[in-house]
Amino acid sequence: MNISDTDKQVIVDWLNAKCGQMRCTCCGYGKWEILPIATLPIALDLRSTRFFYSQGLPQVGVLCTNCGHVLYFSPAVIGIKPDEPQAANPAD
Repeated sequence: MNISDTDKQVIVDWLNAKCGQMRCTCCGYGKWEILPIATLPIALDLRSTRFFYSQGLPQVGVLCTNCGHVLYFSPAVIGIKPDEPQAANPAD
């Protein structure tokens, strides 16, 4: 899922409201960049070591512009929802 400029503003507003003057836990810097796409880590069953490619928790990343440390947040909690899937065109 691409992060639109509108979604980026929603993320910035949410971070300002919930995290205040957020500082990087690695270097202490306070400037961040919203990553351009959301991610979905692959789920893994630790007992069987089986991968579940269709499961996982969507995440939006926030990058420290000084050291590159990335923090991940839930888009659902922030209030960002994925676009509706496009209906297949039967004529194609």
